[in-house]
Amino acid sequence: MMKKILRTAGVLAVASASVLGGVTAAQAAPACSTARVCLYDDYWFTGTTRSFGWVTYNVGVDANDKASSLNVGPPTDPNSPYVYFYVDQNFRGDSVVFRAGNASNDLRGLYMTPTRNWDDEITSVWG
Repeated sequence: MMKKILRTAGVLAVASASVLGGVTAAQAAPACSTARVCLYDDYWFTGTTRSFGWVTYNVGVDANDKASSLNVGPPTDPNSPYVYFYVDQNFRGDSVVFRAGNASNDLRGLYMTPTRNWDDEITSVWG
């Protein structure tokens, strides 16, 4: 229920901001440190926040399958600016790639299969 309320509020906020200033999800996201990814339990970068390095074999029990939005910090090496998120530990299963500095405010809009989205699915990170 809380995610539904946050999503509705977030859609209204971005719709308003888009009309006024063209704010993107990455611009609206809180900053994430260099060579880190920030995972948020709720949409629009809210709820419990957890930060992980670009190489994380398993995000752990507290974060596993809980991310509903995410932000990727700047790279340490500009020649390697991509981070892969995996559905299983040890970089296995379906994956999605993000470029450093990009974010997603609602992982329900990002699909790994036609019927399965990335909301509450991230378990490991490789960058």
